[in-house]
Amino acid sequence: MSLGNSIFSDVIEWVLGRTGDRRQYQRRAGAFHVWWLPDASKPNDLRQGIGMEISANGLVFIIREKILAKEFNLIVRLREQRLPIRCKTIRVDTVQHKNESWNRYSCEFSGIAADHWDAVVRYVTDTPEPVDRRTPENPGAAQADDAYRLLPVAIQNKIVAALVAARKLDEPKPGQTPLIKIFYGGLVNSGGKKAHRFNVHSRVQAKEEMLAYDTRFLVTEEGEVKQV
Repeated sequence: MSLGNSIFSDVIEWVLGRTGDRRQYQRRAGAFHVWWLPDASKPNDLRQGIGMEISANGLVFIIREKILAKEFNLIVRLREQRLPIRCKTIRVDTVQHKNESWNRYSCEFSGIAADHWDAVVRYVTDTPEPVDRRTPENPGAAQADDAYRLLPVAIQNKIVAALVAARKLDEPKPGQTPLIKIFYGGLVNSGGKKAHRFNVHSRVQAKEEMLAYDTRFLVTEEGEVKQV
C-alpha cells in the first residue's frame, strides 16, 4: 500500500506490519452452540440455534425463531465456556437446514465482558487457553495501544471523546492513557472524500465487571472523525 504523505502513514504501516493485529480480523467457520435469550429476566427460557462463523467483532448463526429486536442477548459456547454476549443485527436472511427454513443472522457485538472477548479472540485465532487464569495472559493489554499513540493528538482526542460520550470508555484522568486498542480497516470513499476506517476496541469498568466494546470510525485526511 502506498500511503504517500498521509497523516496516517505511520499508524497504518505499524498496524499492517503486525501479525497479531492481522490475526484479529480472522473469522473461524464451523458449528458451535448458540442460545437466544428472549427475556433477560427469564434466564431459563433459552432458544437454541447453531453458530456458523465467529470473529473478534461478531458472529453468524441460524435459528428457527424470528428475532424482531435489533439488539438481543445470546449465550455462545466456545471450548466449553458459556459466554453471554449482547449483539446487534447487521443482516438477516433465510437458509435451508435439514429441509427446513431457518433464519440466518449476521451480527456484531454491542456488549461483551472483556474476559469473554479475550476468550473469543483465543478461539478465533486458535490460541491455547492460559494455564493459570490468575496470571494476566498479556500484561501489556492493560496499556494503551501503540498505534493509538501514532495518531495525531487532535484525532486521538476526538475518538476518546466519542467513546466516553457513548459510555464505551472511562474518561482518562489527566496524564493517563485510555484503555483502547486500534485496528486499521482500510481506505474508503466517504461522501467524495478519502477516509480511513479504524475499529477501536475499548474497555470500561462497570461495577465489578470490565466490559469490552468495538466501535468503528471513519477519519478523513482533513481530520474529520465520524462514528459508523
